[in-house]
Amino acid sequence: MQLRSLEVFVTVVEKNGFTKAAEALYVGQPALSKTIQKMEHELNVTLFDRSSKKILLTDEGKVLYEKSKEILAKINSIPDSLHQLSEVISGEVRVGIPQIIGSVFFPKVAYTFLKKYPNVTLSTKEKGGIIIEKLVDQGELDIGFVVFPASNTLESETIYKDKFNVCVSANHHLANETEVCLEQLKDEKFILFDKSFALYRLINSYCFESGFSPNVAFQSTQWDLVLELVSAQLGIAIIPEKLTNKLNDINIKALSIKHPEMVWNIGIITKKNAYKSYALKKFIEVVKEIYVT
Repeated sequence: MQLRSLEVFVTVVEKNGFTKAAEALYVGQPALSKTIQKMEHELNVTLFDRSSKKILLTDEGKVLYEKSKEILAKINSIPDSLHQLSEVISGEVRVGIPQIIGSVFFPKVAYTFLKKYPNVTLSTKEKGGIIIEKLVDQGELDIGFVVFPASNTLESETIYKDKFNVCVSANHHLANETEVCLEQLKDEKFILFDKSFALYRLINSYCFESGFSPNVAFQSTQWDLVLELVSAQLGIAIIPEKLTNKLNDINIKALSIKHPEMVWNIGIITKKNAYKSYALKKFIEVVKEIYVT
């Protein structure tokens, strides 16, 4: 039984006759009669008491009339419900954030987004960029902030670019320099971010391009611990320039890298061809408003 059949039936009842119902529906009266007969045959019931000249419903007809009105009312309410959904954004956005990115980029995004859309819950998971890529691809996260390049199986968009600096102890033999070439660091001990971080992969690739493999003394998931280890003269670190602006320790010196040009590309990733909720779309809009425009 089709929705159109229910609409025809309800219209016949409410117009109190086939003639007026046919006019209201812009169809011929024989077609309406045929539709009602087909419904009665499908349901194996009699809907109208045909012994009367007036339109009288049988008990079965009364039940079908009430149920049909409920169904049609729900169908007709769908456009309004969808419109309300777009007007009052709610739900949950699951966000993956590497610790190094979260401390710099996420607070402003979270504040701006929740101020605009207080009915949305932001659920965050702090993991390394490589793990976040997997979680987004598996549908366990809606969106992730990562260091590019990201997997080509994901939709990605760059939101921020930054240069790298070398951080050394104030007592380091390079501390009086203002800039260095990466190849000058081939004999140094490196303090890198954990292997689960895309930064680990990126810094290694720059070192390989400069002709050496870094001697890794320590790895950490915490950028502040990386800097503490540098301050303790246990090695050097290559970190994004934006993070060096947070340096308060006079025992650390930040040096520019003049060759090669090392760039930190930050972007957002989502699962390719996956459905994006209204909340997720608005979250992406806020990110772009802050960092792209």
